[in-house]
Amino acid sequence: MELRTLRYFVALVDEGTVTGAAKALHVTQPTLSRQLAQLEREMGRPLFERGHAGIELTEAGVTLNRHARRILELAEKAEEEVAAPTSAVSGVVHIGAGETKAIALLARAMERTRKRYPSVTFDVHDGTADALMDDFLHGYFDVLLECDTQPHSDLNVLELPVGDVWGVYVKEDSPLARLDVVTADDLVGTPVILSSQGNHRTFGAWAGERLSQMDVAATYSLPLNARFLAEEGMGALVSYGGLVDDRDRSSLVFRELSPRLEAKHGVLWRKVRPTRQTQAFLDELKAVVQGTDRL
Repeated sequence: MELRTLRYFVALVDEGTVTGAAKALHVTQPTLSRQLAQLEREMGRPLFERGHAGIELTEAGVTLNRHARRILELAEKAEEEVAAPTSAVSGVVHIGAGETKAIALLARAMERTRKRYPSVTFDVHDGTADALMDDFLHGYFDVLLECDTQPHSDLNVLELPVGDVWGVYVKEDSPLARLDVVTADDLVGTPVILSSQGNHRTFGAWAGERLSQMDVAATYSLPLNARFLAEEGMGALVSYGGLVDDRDRSSLVFRELSPRLEAKHGVLWRKVRPTRQTQAFLDELKAVVQGTDRL
């Protein structure tokens, strides 16, 4: 299996037709068809079916499409790093980041890095903790901002001097809005909107046996869409404070959990020699952290 063939296949998925993919790739349609047929022979099963509206992926095609894109991303990253000038600090720093106010520290370090090395750029990916960690361990990111940092003996960890406080976002007319703080008992009998991961880890440990008694109306991966669910009255949104409460536009109010639940964050990178641009960013981040008490 060649990278070129994978690029052909991904182009077919993106364009939807062999004709469109051939045009986008600047190859003839017969050439593309032969390459795709060879790919199907290598895979040992059909990858797509032709229809009036274009191609439709088979189950095998869906799986190959997901992996092909990752393979091509890694290949491009490798070419980018190998081709970087040996004497200059330039290139892309790939960062995976969970949603937290602590990203402001990384942003400060990015700005400082670019002032010293204008040819350095940043590629930031948001996502859930599990998905980001999986991609990080597979080499897609140089650095990972991990929310609620766990012990990692096999990785470098820089603890950040800022964290987040858990709480609930509720509509102003909710009974919970009249409370100063919200307990697990308060959430029993009230529809709640939980992080799909906090449900099983940090928040689950805090709630204890009360978690099984809660009416979980919905779960979410990232809090922006969940904010709109809460504004429509689906339930109390459990999340970090300061992420979704926009006082100018939101009808939600935030109440901390009691006992207080805090999340500490950290930046991870592998115990191998980083790229020059990644090392430059890490140096600036360490300087920012050492001189910062809070945001």
